[in-house]
Amino acid sequence: MAPSKQSGPARVGFFGGTRVGFFGGTFDPPHRGHVALARLAMQTLGLDKVLVAPVAAQPLKRDRQATPYSDRLAMTRLALGGEPGMELSDADAPRADGKPNYMLETLRELETELPPSAQVFVICGADAFLTIQQWYCAEELLMRYPFVIGARPGFDLSRIAQALPESISVAAEENREAGLLTLGLRGEQERQSRLYLLPDLSEDISATELREALRRPGAAPEFLDGAVLGYIRAHGLYRD
Repeated sequence: MAPSKQSGPARVGFFGGTRVGFFGGTFDPPHRGHVALARLAMQTLGLDKVLVAPVAAQPLKRDRQATPYSDRLAMTRLALGGEPGMELSDADAPRADGKPNYMLETLRELETELPPSAQVFVICGADAFLTIQQWYCAEELLMRYPFVIGARPGFDLSRIAQALPESISVAAEENREAGLLTLGLRGEQERQSRLYLLPDLSEDISATELREALRRPGAAPEFLDGAVLGYIRAHGLYRD
């Protein structure tokens, strides 16, 4: 990966923050709900920086043809705009060996560029987290990195605990502050970690529904940033 420039993707090692949020996903397309989740996680957990990283090859979505990585990277850059503390990352760029991008491997690589005292928080939406048992080395991922999970109001938070791998149990509900629920996790060999739940994410947006809407001529979904919509139209994306 090339060193970070003002107009390009960021590398973690080029800033000194010690609480780093990593927000990976397909971002097909990136929308205001993504930005809202990153902003809420940053504010609630006191993160120094959030890296937003479109994934080149999502292991669980290999049966769906995603928009080219270069387009999703460009749209994500536009979606972030001038959001303070958020940076585009190419940490999940296409691999030279053509294999899928596994988050655990990506984060391990990122850690080599971080200060020794840094802590990485994984940010994701509740619906994505419900598939955690299918993720590569799920227990290792959960035990090594605290997760920050955004859920829309009314989401049944008990589903989060039910989605955990069988080897992980919820140790205790440690505290509940305004807009934050913290759960302790216990894995094998007494390993411990945490889940941070954000139950008040107001934007309930489906990327699938956005793509369907964009197939209609002249559609201008309100959940898309204007610059992102302009890019989509200019490049003829999401047409049948």
